[in-house]
Amino acid sequence: MLRLGIVGCGRVTTLFHLKAIEEVEGVAVAAVADLDRASMEEVKRKSGAVRGYADYLELLSDPDVDAVAVNTPPRFHEEMVLASLRAGKHVLCEKPLARSVEGCIHIGEAQEGSGLVVMPVHNYALTPCVETARGLIGGGEVGGVKEIRIRFDNNLWGYGSKTDFRLKEMYGIVYDVLPHILSVASMFSGPVNRVDEARGWAKRYGVVDNLSLRMEAGEGVGVDCTMNWTSLIPSFRVDVEGGTGRVGMEIMKRPFRVSVESDAGNRTIDREGLGKYLDILRIRHPSFVRQYAHFKNVVESSEAPFFGVGDEIGMLGVMADVFDRLKTNNHLKNASPR
Repeated sequence: MLRLGIVGCGRVTTLFHLKAIEEVEGVAVAAVADLDRASMEEVKRKSGAVRGYADYLELLSDPDVDAVAVNTPPRFHEEMVLASLRAGKHVLCEKPLARSVEGCIHIGEAQEGSGLVVMPVHNYALTPCVETARGLIGGGEVGGVKEIRIRFDNNLWGYGSKTDFRLKEMYGIVYDVLPHILSVASMFSGPVNRVDEARGWAKRYGVVDNLSLRMEAGEGVGVDCTMNWTSLIPSFRVDVEGGTGRVGMEIMKRPFRVSVESDAGNRTIDREGLGKYLDILRIRHPSFVRQYAHFKNVVESSEAPFFGVGDEIGMLGVMADVFDRLKTNNHLKNASPR
């Protein structure tokens, strides 16, 4: 049994993490921590944890905790991951692991030789439709990958986060959304390694809440993406163009479905049954379940990690390039992250 401590009892924990953990055999919440006692007590009750702490350092000293899920705003990630490693705990941390390449390098140095797992949460990359599409592409169904187009729409008001880090930083959308896009794109093309264009603008919130990027991944694969916090209906659409066809996915709302257009004809691959729709209505996205099952298996050495500290360093390098381009090129260039 992997005994988990949760640090951060906000919306991402109650909406996504707890629902996933209860479906993964061999993972149980032993303790929770949050400065907000009411939130801590709520998650303690919902998770069945035995203990709750106002100070996360007390949780880290709990001998009944084997691993820690860090579900706090990004500015706390580096210090909490490092403290968890010093306490001898495995770590699953919401993206990104740190706010800078240098910070992530510090985490890698602390992890080295420890025997401990450090894994960023890149759950959407583990969605069943992504796995299916990778298999089709690897089998030559649509030829070599040429172009990836991604659109991530979200409704920040509807999400109802209890923390406001997204609106306190001019470019908070880069920390919040871009890791999803980078991790999913890498599943089809290898890591994104270059940013060619970046354009951001404020539509509703007085910070950059819409972002458009042109990037390159792998061996000359183009990655075109847009992301926002201002859409009415959330969506995560991915289309992968190959030399002889295309595969398409709606990762957020149809996590089992892949559409295929190729020389062999057009078809749709999907999971049978009503359960897939009920899961989405209950906000039980299969990618979170897979993320926790994968984390447990990596801790137990039965699987190699899809993403580790080295992968996160590469993503943070891309994010730093996006920051620089936004500050230089867009109409909000005089505002910089706090």
